[in-house]
Amino acid sequence: MNPASAQPETFSLSLNTGSQFFYTTYNLDLAHYPDLPLTNTMTTWRVLTTQASYRGKSGVTMIADSSIASRDTLYIAPTPSGDVYIFGFLARIIKRREGYDIPAQWDLVASFSTAKTLLWTVGPADSIGTDIVYGSISTASDYYTTVVDGVTQVFPTYRVDLTGQTLYYSIWFSPTPNAIVRLLEEPDYNTTGQLLELASMKTGAR
Repeated sequence: MNPASAQPETFSLSLNTGSQFFYTTYNLDLAHYPDLPLTNTMTTWRVLTTQASYRGKSGVTMIADSSIASRDTLYIAPTPSGDVYIFGFLARIIKRREGYDIPAQWDLVASFSTAKTLLWTVGPADSIGTDIVYGSISTASDYYTTVVDGVTQVFPTYRVDLTGQTLYYSIWFSPTPNAIVRLLEEPDYNTTGQLLELASMKTGAR
């Protein structure tokens, strides 16, 4: 299979203001992973606007994140060519995993525009820039099932893998419905991981 043909080169993350995404959230430890724990919580993302300006970027999607750990706002900057930047993405992970702060910046979590190379720099996972996280796009699509506006749908998704010295993180993107449907931070011997799986969504379409 030609890797470049395994993902849509015109893919772009374009969410609607008012959309809501409801994620089942699991904390993962290496002793039991990949089995999921019996307990979970629900995380809600609500799109506040798709036309914000933030930290040097325009057309930024602002999402209210209800997760207990952060109570924060996500800033996502998608581009028409398929690049997806999230401000402070790596900084949030390192704070949760390691308990210390690194400078927040725009991290390139997906780069469908460079799919033919299948490798790009996401950003540093430390304060001195030696632990660089790299991204790649899986050569095969995965199928996902969730409830979209009250109707159960099955659709293809594309997995992005982010790899650093001690970090392995995967994100699944869906072209239709346009969404981030799964976020997996794998645990290791020293820290717990986390999984968010999209249980349902309301598109906010008018």
